[in-house]
Amino acid sequence: MRLLDYAWNIVTSVGGRDHKTLRLILDERLTNPILTSDGQGMVIKAPRPTTREGFYTLHGLFFDQDEKSWASMWHMFKASLYHTAVHAAYSDFRAYARWAKGKDIVGATYSVALVEDLHATMKAAKAWSGIMGDIAYSNYISALRLPRPDKIDEPALRFASKLLLAAWGVSRKTGSPEEDKAVAELAQKVKTRTRAAAQSKEETGALVEAAQDVYSAVMKKGRLEEVPYMPFTEAHGECGVFDSKLVEEGDTSGLLTSAYTALRMNGPSPEEEKLSSMEAAEFRHDLTQEQQRLDRIAQEYEEIIATTRLDGVEFPRGDLASYLRVKSTLAEPIKNIRDQLRQVKNVLDETSGHESGQIDTQEAMQVIASESKRTDVFLREEPITKNEAWAILVDASKSVASFSQQVKGITTCLAEVAKELIPTQSQWGLYAFNNTFQIIKDFREEYTNESRARVGGIVQRNYTLLPDAMSTAYKALAAQPIDTKIMVVASDGFATGYEGIEKQLLSTAESISKSGILLMGVGIDSHALEQYFQVNCVINSPYQMMKSFVRSYLELSSLF
Repeated sequence: MRLLDYAWNIVTSVGGRDHKTLRLILDERLTNPILTSDGQGMVIKAPRPTTREGFYTLHGLFFDQDEKSWASMWHMFKASLYHTAVHAAYSDFRAYARWAKGKDIVGATYSVALVEDLHATMKAAKAWSGIMGDIAYSNYISALRLPRPDKIDEPALRFASKLLLAAWGVSRKTGSPEEDKAVAELAQKVKTRTRAAAQSKEETGALVEAAQDVYSAVMKKGRLEEVPYMPFTEAHGECGVFDSKLVEEGDTSGLLTSAYTALRMNGPSPEEEKLSSMEAAEFRHDLTQEQQRLDRIAQEYEEIIATTRLDGVEFPRGDLASYLRVKSTLAEPIKNIRDQLRQVKNVLDETSGHESGQIDTQEAMQVIASESKRTDVFLREEPITKNEAWAILVDASKSVASFSQQVKGITTCLAEVAKELIPTQSQWGLYAFNNTFQIIKDFREEYTNESRARVGGIVQRNYTLLPDAMSTAYKALAAQPIDTKIMVVASDGFATGYEGIEKQLLSTAESISKSGILLMGVGIDSHALEQYFQVNCVINSPYQMMKSFVRSYLELSSLF
């Protein structure tokens, strides 16, 4: 299973939501998860395991590149998904809105985060007991990154950090016994209130009381300058508490046991550890292979764009839910376009060797002359699908930013139509561009959820280096061993980025046409492409594609 599919299955299953009310974005540039909303539901932005400077890295922590270290990081990656997913399932932060009004924003944020993290986890513990082990392990690793909280100078931050560790059962004795006792008593009080709320239908009152207990205790120490949070949980701004980049575990088995006990569970059994290690090893191998494959593809395109003014090659950050939302909205137009184009792509051709149909006179005479008993001497007209290769190039520049949703819809329509009409996946590619060349689906890739997520992740920004992008897509398309090659360009047609770019666009379009590749321009609410593309159409929404795009494709198909 691919990483995106694995992560998506986790957050939708545990979160009890689908793409309509939940989005997941995996991003290797992130250090900590981010939990936010988009007006339709929750958005989970989670760090993706990656390599940097010769180490595996996740949540700001660096691991040696070996199997044991990867297994440790894998626990933390899953825990970050589980943690944010249980919020999607059980949390309603609006319940604290009235209480938080007028309070110190940092102190209130910390109090709500601590209480609601406990509450959501306790709610999930019964239905999803299998996820608790990864959360407990990640709490343990987090604690190792803060071995001496008593060394924190700011009283409020020190108290809040100790309380965070104590709430999850991973605190250790420090040089401040009185403070440690106060922290332990408060942690127990908060957990008791939170557990009672998790087991009750009337939750809000107890949760607000728990948040008030935390807020009062912390604010007595002074103003909280930052919100401490476990590195695998959602970020609440900058936090320098867990700043250690490397962890030397040593003899801390007691701390690990305490982390499991806090969640009312025993440690994993040998069989569970074995299965977890096998899963981690499998994903380690698959992700390594996948990264090497993507690096090879990117390197080849980097060599192609070396003669252009494009700044680089990218794979858009994936957003599968955004793609699924667009696709579900456009299901009917996609079906209509596909059905119309299938009729255009199918032609009738006479084939011989049948036992019924119109008689093949020459074949029949040969059978009679040879006194053969053959009866397959008839001709029949059969539908033959035209064999084509498509390169689809979509504008992702700032000039079409006001049509961002329409662009995403048009791209989705084109991709879904290509997937259905060109059954051989290696015969079509999908790309976007601005000042970079963005690979959504290369000719060598299957149209998986990774590619679909890249469609959902298209963002309009920067210049419109249209001729440079066309030149790059042309070289990829020209390499395909198919006689009929079609380049579909969806753009407003207003090339920008350097002096003389419009002249360069005209020259590039003429050069591609003379090479034998057929060009079709899809003008995004603009007629500008008409001066560069003989076959073109203008649309301002995906719903116009059935009429306009199909008509243009029919015109194009008459040329081959």
